Amino acid sequence: MINRVFRLVDIKRIEMSYHEIDFSKREVLVRPEYMSICAADQRYYLGLREKLILKKKLPVALIHEATGEVLYDPEKQFVSREKVIIIPNIPPNGNDEIKGNYRIGSKFLSSDADGFMQDIVSVKRDRLIRVPDDYAKIYVFSELVSVAFNAIEGFERCCKTPKNSIAVWGDGSVGFVVALVLKNVYPNAKISAIGKTDRKLPRFSFVDNTYSIDELPSDLQPDHCFECVGEKDSENAISQMINIIKPEGCISLLGVSENPIAINTRQVLEKGLSLIGHSRSEHTDFEKAVDIMHKNSKVKKYLRTIISQTIEITDENDITFAFEQDIMNDFKTLMKWRI
Repeated sequence: MINRVFRLVDIKRIEMSYHEIDFSKREVLVRPEYMSICAADQRYYLGLREKLILKKKLPVALIHEATGEVLYDPEKQFVSREKVIIIPNIPPNGNDEIKGNYRIGSKFLSSDADGFMQDIVSVKRDRLIRVPDDYAKIYVFSELVSVAFNAIEGFERCCKTPKNSIAVWGDGSVGFVVALVLKNVYPNAKISAIGKTDRKLPRFSFVDNTYSIDELPSDLQPDHCFECVGEKDSENAISQMINIIKPEGCISLLGVSENPIAINTRQVLEKGLSLIGHSRSEHTDFEKAVDIMHKNSKVKKYLRTIISQTIEITDENDITFAFEQDIMNDFKTLMKWRI
């Protein structure tokens, strides 16, 4: 079967190419339906990665957040037209002591291999999560919610002090979702959201407090902090966290920075702080994400508020339009895949 793949071949340039699907792998064939543009996709689209990295990675089909519909499963474990979420992480076999998304040699779709901008995606069965009968486009956020659960799992392993107050830096989609999941996992904890954009912070109505990074109260002293800023601004955010966090607190790092940033290690040592890195997610995290979205109507309600725009995709020009619109949108841009 011939498959059309829509790849980024250069900065802001997406082209279609034909590739044959290998049926000998006996994988599940899935037709993507809803896709969500991530900041990582934009870094490739806008050419914000280093030239050597772009040269190595491109051409590549973008997008790693998607729902889809099963077309065919040769093993008949999935039925035709069944709605699924596709896990973009492909861990190597072995070394089960290390979680799949952290194993050396792990591949990630839309970075190390083609993402979901294809007519049909050939997927291993363990990379699929069934969606409940309340399937809707909101489930496209399962990957983003799973990243929050992965971070909380790592946080739980390292955390030694009380979790009475947690502050989240970052007023974008990642900060929003992490704060939302934290509020549901730790309902008795005081959750604060800290950002720099006044028009975004009112969306965080589910947290206990919202603050501007320039107007932090003098008595703000969280037990733990989550950094969801990334890029150059993460340096200032981490500096603020180190200054105000309580001794022996945990700072969870989720933001991606292309360049090294400075950290006040003296203060980290004096306070006995733990800095924990979190990246991507695995099957169990997706299961938790789907479960909370299915069972918690408030979580679904709040997630709907970060859909800035849904764009129907029928050709390559629509893809380019969606990426350009996403640059201007405050939160998430969805693509309904009709190409």
